[in-house]
Amino acid sequence: MAFNIKNLMNAATTGEAGAIEKDFAEIRLDYEKIIVTKHNKYSMDEIEELAAGIEMAGCLHEPLILGRVNGEYWLASGHRRRAAIEMLVQGGAENFRVVNCRYKDMTETEFRLHVLIGNAFNRHYTDYDKMIEAEEWKNALKQAQREKLLILEHGERVRDYVARIMGTSAAVIGDYNRINKNAVPEVKEQFEKGEMGVTAAAAASQLPESEQKEIAGRVAAGEDIKAQEIREMVDAKKGEEKEKRSIAEQKADQMSDTDTNEEEKENVRRLHALKMLEKYYIYMSDEEVGILERMLEDCKRRKREYGLDDVGSTV
Repeated sequence: MAFNIKNLMNAATTGEAGAIEKDFAEIRLDYEKIIVTKHNKYSMDEIEELAAGIEMAGCLHEPLILGRVNGEYWLASGHRRRAAIEMLVQGGAENFRVVNCRYKDMTETEFRLHVLIGNAFNRHYTDYDKMIEAEEWKNALKQAQREKLLILEHGERVRDYVARIMGTSAAVIGDYNRINKNAVPEVKEQFEKGEMGVTAAAAASQLPESEQKEIAGRVAAGEDIKAQEIREMVDAKKGEEKEKRSIAEQKADQMSDTDTNEEEKENVRRLHALKMLEKYYIYMSDEEVGILERMLEDCKRRKREYGLDDVGSTV
């Protein structure tokens, strides 16, 4: 069956995991033949507890979900379960080496989308995790656009799709993007720890780096800095920058007037010298004529290089 990205995203939005995996075939594989790719960027915890549960049950209750990409089996969903199986086998429990899986042939872009959807079903996210997920969705959907797997309707944005899939608003996705793109590492660290919320971290990311670091330091020291306070700092900074721009523009206008007057004077001087040559050219030596000819060729070359317009004639 052809890949349908909108059906996939609709299933992610409604939480229908079965609808996503209904076209997958069953297979049993040695866990070492299942490739864990770079596309899963989330931390994994409680692997020992999960391994103990699998050992007590005698097998995996749920199969691993794979994408077969260029003949290789890539792990799309079940990273913690595979890690637990690896722990058991390395501990001597060889009977867990071969595991039940479900797979489907995919392109790499299709695989990335399945990884994201699998994580959405099977993980509990912090706000920091959601920021990472939003970035992953954005990149995956833009790649899908380039491959013509996703065609947006007029007025639709990738951000709107990401928001719908993650069950939030486009404004919140915008906040995640600002934090991810503009926040200094110190602010991201406090955000990851949960010491700063989305609104506060997004507001802080609009400040200069030095002020972001100062806020992060105060938060790390235990100070409770509200998002409203940070927004007021941002507004004050914007007011200062606006005033500075206004002053700079006034100075630039004044300098422009002065420069124009000086440039006009210089052009008049040049034109006067050329006009005088029209009166006295008969007194020029051959060497001086040669110099003028070379100067003229040099001027023509500059005009071509800079794409300048003709400025008229001396007559």
